[in-house]
Amino acid sequence: MKWNEVFCNTFEAIWKDIGPEVSRKLDFMLPSMPMVEACRAEDFDFFQPFIESGDLTTEQMHHAAERYRLGKTRTGKPIFWMIDDMLQPLDARIGAGEWMSGLLKAREPEVLQSFPVQHCLFGLHLLGSEERKVKSEKYRAVAIVESEVSAVILSEIFPESIWMAYTSVSHLTPDLFEPLQGRTVTIYPRTDDTKSTYVFFLQFASHVRSLYPINISIDSTLEDHATAAQKSRNIDLLDFICEPLNAPAERDP
Repeated sequence: MKWNEVFCNTFEAIWKDIGPEVSRKLDFMLPSMPMVEACRAEDFDFFQPFIESGDLTTEQMHHAAERYRLGKTRTGKPIFWMIDDMLQPLDARIGAGEWMSGLLKAREPEVLQSFPVQHCLFGLHLLGSEERKVKSEKYRAVAIVESEVSAVILSEIFPESIWMAYTSVSHLTPDLFEPLQGRTVTIYPRTDDTKSTYVFFLQFASHVRSLYPINISIDSTLEDHATAAQKSRNIDLLDFICEPLNAPAERDP
């Protein structure tokens, strides 16, 4: 992917308002809020099945896109920003695979050679931004899934929880949970036909509890109720809830 494919048409419009040349260069060399705003979008294809089925409205799509500060590349790929609880953008996943940090380092290899790639839970910024709006926000439970898409959509289906995503097991480390101290946290891992993912998260949660005062648990809904066929497809919570939207129900033999 070329760098200029990342930014939508609003990039040129805000460029002149960023500030002095030095600030301008830095703001678009490292993850920053100006960079986030340059990519902002409100309409995403992954919402369409839910809008067409009547499970979500267009207004809910726009609301979720605003809250999670979703972006879109020129070629239409969604951009999922990882913004921490201090509202600092750390990185972003583009579509299903590429990372903003990789594109940045390829674009400015000398300047960014020592740039440390940091990650946080997708949606972590909601802790700070919404607590300023809702006094009781700190009492809301945190729900964590793997997929950013699932977190965004589930946030509108079940708004009583703050939905986040861990994105990839390979990026999952206990320190990502440090900002969640004092919270009640439930992780909803994907299921599989060997139960290995569920067992991994049971052990991971135990490790997190030993480090931080977090009431963390692993939900067993998929392990208890998903069919063998669903487990073989490694479905997640959103798949399980909305399976009739995509395919007829499968029965175990």
